[in-house]
Amino acid sequence: MLKALVITTNEKTTEFGSILAIARSEARKREQSNKNPPIRALNYFPELNVYVAVYEAVENPVENMRQTR
Repeated sequence: MLKALVITTNEKTTEFGSILAIARSEARKREQSNKNPPIRALNYFPELNVYVAVYEAVENPVENMRQTR
């Protein structure tokens, strides 16, 4: 299943790599996982001044966290 998140930019988030890192971090927090979910798309919408990141959801986040302990 695919999910999306919106990233607003500021003066610190000007580089593409930092925006991608934010997307990975936020997706990991949402999915409650220790691994970064794959980011499938990252698009910029200049009308709104935001990035939209589409990532692949983790199937069983609780089991994923138990495996790494």
